[in-house]
Amino acid sequence: MESISLYDLLVGSFISRGDDPADTDPSYFDRLSEDQKLRQSIVENLKMVLQTRQGSAQHLPDFGIPDIKQIYFDEGTIDSVPNKVCETILKYEPRLTNVKVKRKNFDKSSMNLALEIYAEIKQLPGKEVLLTEFSSTGWTKVVFQRDEGTK
Repeated sequence: MESISLYDLLVGSFISRGDDPADTDPSYFDRLSEDQKLRQSIVENLKMVLQTRQGSAQHLPDFGIPDIKQIYFDEGTIDSVPNKVCETILKYEPRLTNVKVKRKNFDKSSMNLALEIYAEIKQLPGKEVLLTEFSSTGWTKVVFQRDEGTK
């Protein structure tokens, strides 16, 4: 399939697997439909982007997201983070369009931030919802859900 990343095609698997214990089987990749492979490939790429601190990839200095803790200390708020995440997603995940990022929750004590990312996959009709959580320590979770409210 031309829509999944070259890395995923070359390796023939994804870094993370599904939730079912049977998904650790090497044939997991082959059992997925093309739409599932596309969604999983996007999730894997977004995890990479969201887990990378901006400035840590010398050849792409704007790859990744800024340090949440630094933004909070510099600005006294994290209100600019959703816009910065949206800009980064639009630049580094070209398979998505109509990306909107909303702050869901922010815990100052742990510097954990939860975002909802609404987007459309260019090749698939309908809105998708990406539920995303990450912290200043680099922990990231990205999960796709279909937005049943739109068809």
